[in-house]
Amino acid sequence: MSASACDILFAAVGRALVPVRHATLCAVIGLLAAAVCSTASSAQDSTSWHRGALPLRLAAPNLSFLNHKPAGLHGRVQAKGSELVFGDGSPARFWGVNLQAYALFATDPQNIPLHAQRLASLGVNLVRLHHHDSSWVNPNIFDPAFGTSRLRAGSLDRLDQWIAALKAEGIYVWLDLHVGRQLAPEDEIEHFDEIKDEKERADLRGYNYISPSIQSRMLEFQSAYLRHVNRYTGLAYAEDPAIMAVLITNENDLTHHFGNRLLPDKQVPEHNDVYMQLAKDFAAEHGLSQRQVWRSWEHGPSKLFLNDLEWQFNEMMQEGIRDTGYDGLIATTNTWGGMSLAGLPSLTTGDLIDVHSYGAPGQTSLDPVVAADILSWMAAAQVAGFPLSISEWNLSPFPAEDRFIAPLRVAVSGAHQGWDASMIYGYAQRPLNEPFRPDNWNIAYDPAIMSMMPAAALLFRRGDVQPAKMTYLVQLDPEDFFGRSITPDTSVALRTIHEQSRLLIDMPQVPELPWLKSTTPEHDFIVVEDPSVSFLGDGATEVTADTGEFRRDFARGLFTVDTPRSQMAAGTLSGRAIELSNIDVVADNSLAAVAVQSLDDHPIGLSREILISLTARAVPVDDTAPTFFLEPLSGTLRI
Repeated sequence: MSASACDILFAAVGRALVPVRHATLCAVIGLLAAAVCSTASSAQDSTSWHRGALPLRLAAPNLSFLNHKPAGLHGRVQAKGSELVFGDGSPARFWGVNLQAYALFATDPQNIPLHAQRLASLGVNLVRLHHHDSSWVNPNIFDPAFGTSRLRAGSLDRLDQWIAALKAEGIYVWLDLHVGRQLAPEDEIEHFDEIKDEKERADLRGYNYISPSIQSRMLEFQSAYLRHVNRYTGLAYAEDPAIMAVLITNENDLTHHFGNRLLPDKQVPEHNDVYMQLAKDFAAEHGLSQRQVWRSWEHGPSKLFLNDLEWQFNEMMQEGIRDTGYDGLIATTNTWGGMSLAGLPSLTTGDLIDVHSYGAPGQTSLDPVVAADILSWMAAAQVAGFPLSISEWNLSPFPAEDRFIAPLRVAVSGAHQGWDASMIYGYAQRPLNEPFRPDNWNIAYDPAIMSMMPAAALLFRRGDVQPAKMTYLVQLDPEDFFGRSITPDTSVALRTIHEQSRLLIDMPQVPELPWLKSTTPEHDFIVVEDPSVSFLGDGATEVTADTGEFRRDFARGLFTVDTPRSQMAAGTLSGRAIELSNIDVVADNSLAAVAVQSLDDHPIGLSREILISLTARAVPVDDTAPTFFLEPLSGTLRI
């Protein structure tokens, strides 16, 4: 072995640092080494694996040096073309998490700064505050004595503490304005009896686009919320540059999900009368078939009408937001849950496009010619000329055995595609007062996901993966764009481009939507007019980025990254040696991940401080405890 190399045996047990040779040349930090490295075992029964749980204070590198403190130091985050920048013009890129529901309001005050520090050490610089208004959360943001028309002082105080603590650690905040609010009789909603349930509550989604009284209650809420002065920062939410973005309404669209609530057969006659009159007027104005315009479940003229309804609502709500003095980023709603490209136009009313994407286990082995993966849905939301945020992503159901690969792939594709912000759902939904059993909504104590989150954050935020060399612009005829359900499930082009080159979606120009603009990329691009064309060769078993820096061998189920500062192998490591520029991995595990990264910004070969992140499978011991059976990771890593 040369004097410049390190050999690490995965079989080391119970040490805070992974043991190395020539430690003076390679200062190596092993993330969660005590939890994920144990003596090699051939047993497949998980009960024979190492048993452990994550503490509040992780045996991990402190990546908080990536954050400037306090958040907002460089001014308000703004959209500049398709990129985000701080107020001083410097580039802005965000790696984040969701913090939601009971975690917001029932976490003890003394634990709030501890978790803010923990998140910063993991490389997080953005937190989305979510489910603040949902009826199943008690207490939530509302004072129950007044329906949903008055904010609860105690809940605001707890949010103030979170925002102040996160800001102090250099972590920006994304505020949702509406998520799961259930309207009450006290809210004085017109025609409330049509939409209420047996509990005398009403979900406003869909109805908000045509109901003036619901719109008034939403405007009142966002005004009170954004004008509220944080007692710990002395700033109203609207004027705090640490508030990076606001979302008008979560997962609430007419074009795919909730337009059907307004139809004649839904027993909402007053709402249907308004909807049908609006459809009639739109059809008459543009010479369209009235029957086709109101049929929300069909592609065609209805998608033009529904986008226009959403646009009118978004314009009104944004004007109300700006009236509070807020001059930051606004997202309207999300593209989510199988939506086609026809749902994107109204999202361009905001400053950035936001997407939610969830995947199933086995993502690394999916053939893109055959099936869409979690990244395909993210890529299909990238509208030319707009920044892209992913405010929710994860694998389900929990515990997906390969879930630890997802942070690496999201980070790599984010850097390659030029995505601007990514937030896993979610860090915690339960109170953060003691460790709890993880699930899809609570990853704070999941050793599989958490072991790779710092590696992903470092790669993404530092830009260790280069932007794609080539750009493909999907430019469809309006009849195809609005008249067909074009999604990653139905379009092989969408599935096969994004892991190789940059994928952008152009907005069609149609007279029915005069507010919709087309933005072509600043650099050279290739136009894609046929969504059914594959961009992967016949019989291909792997897909490689046009920069050559990462590839996915879907036949083997192996994902590798090879850049000067970050080198990784994740998926099926057993079978044969994996050789990258500075590392060789020989492992016995059928499913694991190894990441080696420079921590001092030098290439790995010249670095004197190296982060090594290791994990294999992790299975909960039972349904209540935060303890896991952790698969022994057996093999050799040579640096």
